[in-house]
Amino acid sequence: MADHTLAAPAPQAAGRPNVLRMLAPTIRDIAVPLAAYYVLHAAGYSDFIALMAGALFSGAVVLAGVIRARKVDALAALILAGFAFGIGSSLISGDARMIIVRDSVTTAAIGLAFLVSALLGKPLTYVAARKGLAGSPEKLAQLDHKFRTNPLVRRLLNRIALMWGVGLAGESVLRVVLVYRLPIHTMTWLSSVLMIGVTAIMTIITVRTVKRVKRTEPIEEPGYASIHE
Repeated sequence: MADHTLAAPAPQAAGRPNVLRMLAPTIRDIAVPLAAYYVLHAAGYSDFIALMAGALFSGAVVLAGVIRARKVDALAALILAGFAFGIGSSLISGDARMIIVRDSVTTAAIGLAFLVSALLGKPLTYVAARKGLAGSPEKLAQLDHKFRTNPLVRRLLNRIALMWGVGLAGESVLRVVLVYRLPIHTMTWLSSVLMIGVTAIMTIITVRTVKRVKRTEPIEEPGYASIHE
């Protein structure tokens, strides 16, 4: 039932990064379809119908965001593709578990994207940082300059991208294994708990890593601090 509406947080989060605030959209998008599943299941509907209703609601939330933004970014496209895979494969096979498995497919794809970007030296964490600074041309220019000239910045962003890639890929494999070993009604909530737990841990590590680097960076080097502001 999980829905990856949260990618790795941009390393330049303003002020004191609030992990709960970062996770709030994900928790919200998970809570409503999860509640829908248990309400429908308690009302006597099958796992298939209850899970399908939750999946359709989550898909509608993502689609509404795309319509409001009037564009489809890579993450939204990947999530929508995951919904299409899960719903389509469930309708064809009649297996309700495929609706849960689609979360793992989306997670694995995102994790793979992080890993590939780090290996290519163009980490998605850098892309996220640039997106977060889009409203500040001066800070954006400083970030671009430091990424090109400061090896420490590149290593930091690559390490964070690798962490997210390994973490998300590992979580996706674990969830696929568990979904076929545990009852559906258990895996419905456990899938979300695993996703939120892993995401929270990696978010905390990301924030603490950035803070630690910021404390040790030379004061005389202007510009680099902008990726942490």
